[in-house]
Amino acid sequence: MNTFVMSDKYPCFVKEIEKFGHTVISSDRIDIFPFPEQKHADMQILPINNDTFILNECTVLAEKLSKQRLIFCNKKAGNKYPENILLNFLYLNNTLYGKLSAIDENLLDYCKENNIKTVNINQGYARCSTLVLNKKAVITSDLSIEKALKKDGIEVLLISSGNIVLDGYNCGFIGGASGKIDDNTVLFFGDIETHPDFDTINNFCIKHNILIKIICKNMPLTDIGGIVKI
Repeated sequence: MNTFVMSDKYPCFVKEIEKFGHTVISSDRIDIFPFPEQKHADMQILPINNDTFILNECTVLAEKLSKQRLIFCNKKAGNKYPENILLNFLYLNNTLYGKLSAIDENLLDYCKENNIKTVNINQGYARCSTLVLNKKAVITSDLSIEKALKKDGIEVLLISSGNIVLDGYNCGFIGGASGKIDDNTVLFFGDIETHPDFDTINNFCIKHNILIKIICKNMPLTDIGGIVKI
């Protein structure tokens, strides 16, 4: 079984993941962030290989992850975009995708020291915006992510934006509303079947041998900041 960091804002989601036998560690609350993002795990930590980058503000979470090899950010996070996306980068196939003008310096230096390729894209919420099925296939609604990943030989399913709840904003992102719990299973937080592109999403998952599981189906598809495997 696996250990995941995730928001505890919606207890039903936490309980359902624990029913699968996984361990859940609650993310921190970053008071300086806009309210909808304050508990989003994909804004707070970024595992790369055997290291885990973490915001300086995550003091409680850092204690919970004391057995991990933590690398703290060089600077403090800000209260508005793009000062809040120091770690919101997508790491895939030894490549880091995201808005490089906003990257934390320690993360950028780490990439240089470890020969990790960096690719600049317009989307600052790169990780929130992307559901990674495997090393060869992802789902996103963002055109800049689609273009960058396709250029690197990754198959991208481009879906319509919207139809995902994120309290305080017009809509959330597919990456924040889902997460892989094992190599062949992706969880969706709320009823993905109501999404207008569900059939296409389902067929894409089937193509890549990924099983869809829906938890708390009585709730709308909800961006909770995803789950981060530790």
